[in-house]
Amino acid sequence: MQRKKETEVSELEKQKFYEKRKHGTPRFPMECFVTRADGNQHFLVPLHWHRNIEIMQMLHGTAVITIGNETFSAVEGDIFCINQEELHRIVSEDNQLVYRTVIFPLQALTFSESDAAQTYLEQIVQGVLRFPVQVTNETEKYFLRETLYQIQIAAEQKSVGYELMVKAQLLQIIAQMLCQHQIVSVQHSPSEKSKRLKEMLHFIQRHYAAPLTITVMAEQFHMSEKYFSRYFRIATGQNFTAYLNAVRIEKAQALLLETDETVLEIAFSCGYENVSYFNRVFRRQTGYSPLQYRSIAVS
Repeated sequence: MQRKKETEVSELEKQKFYEKRKHGTPRFPMECFVTRADGNQHFLVPLHWHRNIEIMQMLHGTAVITIGNETFSAVEGDIFCINQEELHRIVSEDNQLVYRTVIFPLQALTFSESDAAQTYLEQIVQGVLRFPVQVTNETEKYFLRETLYQIQIAAEQKSVGYELMVKAQLLQIIAQMLCQHQIVSVQHSPSEKSKRLKEMLHFIQRHYAAPLTITVMAEQFHMSEKYFSRYFRIATGQNFTAYLNAVRIEKAQALLLETDETVLEIAFSCGYENVSYFNRVFRRQTGYSPLQYRSIAVS
């Protein structure tokens, strides 16, 4: 009985990183859009995962992109693929950042009749075949840039039959990448490293109010402190303290808006024993003091 309860908690915590946003429409759950930093020098897409395939093309600027347990310094022209249930995040201090995203569920591309073509799609759905995290082949990148642009135009214009056009082009991308050996077979999906990272992040979400330290985390996950610090930084693109502070301040923001608790009470409930330090971290992360943040939100 106790073991079942632990499994339920684990599944509950996993949902904290699950992207609940629905893309497209129920009848056509695919979407193509362009994202711009629009002058924001602290652009962030928080760590999350979903059950779709996502293809991202850098159009302008730079960013640090974490996918699974790999972190990339992305520049204009780079193309990345995010497989199903793969943790990923985007951080950028470039206020001119622009990137294009195409996101779609593989199941929407499958056929009602099972044939040889269907086999490839089923293997990707099952995780037997996976997209490359980063597309490095120049010929493939050129093809993808042109095709992604055509998908964007079709999605924006929404002419009669555009859904067929988008599906056909997505299938063409998969076929081309299979032919170029870009979509390859893997033995384990998701990787053990990715599973371990999810476990670490779930643990932080559950215990952010506790006195978490590198020592505590290293002991919890049976690592040396040095190895844990390096592993966490490479996997998330942040050091442990920065990530923990980001989680705590996010919780504090919610409490400031949703409760009448004092700043001191919120600081303590979010794991800060020193309210002055809490105020400094809060201002550094949001640009406001806690009281200013509450006042602006209310007004």
